[in-house]
Amino acid sequence: MRRRFDPSYVTVAAHVLGVLSHETRLKLVLALTQGPASVSELCEYLGLPQSNVSHHLGILRGASLVADTRDGHFVFYHLDLSAWRLLGDGFFDQLLGGEDEVVLQNVLIRRTRPPAARRSTARAGGRR
Repeated sequence: MRRRFDPSYVTVAAHVLGVLSHETRLKLVLALTQGPASVSELCEYLGLPQSNVSHHLGILRGASLVADTRDGHFVFYHLDLSAWRLLGDGFFDQLLGGEDEVVLQNVLIRRTRPPAARRSTARAGGRR
């Protein structure tokens, strides 16, 4: 029998994948994996006008995938790691039944957990 997935995870995952399906937004996320950046740095990196980059950053921020910090007149964008962690945990828990490793197209993807989370999972009889 096929396993049913948590409807709330499916809804969130579909929304996030929809947001990331736009090439500019995916490029912005990939750029931000290299560290925080201002809008002007991202414009230069992508070769796009400020209005375009700001628009797509707003969509990413609305999806809680990026956050911003202000330093005087400058705004720096960075990945919202808590949101990405939740998405990743959902991937492992919902799609992989709690496993902590998967090989996709010859690439090993491994979930790491903080030591406290590993201990509580082990005590509960779950997989590590």
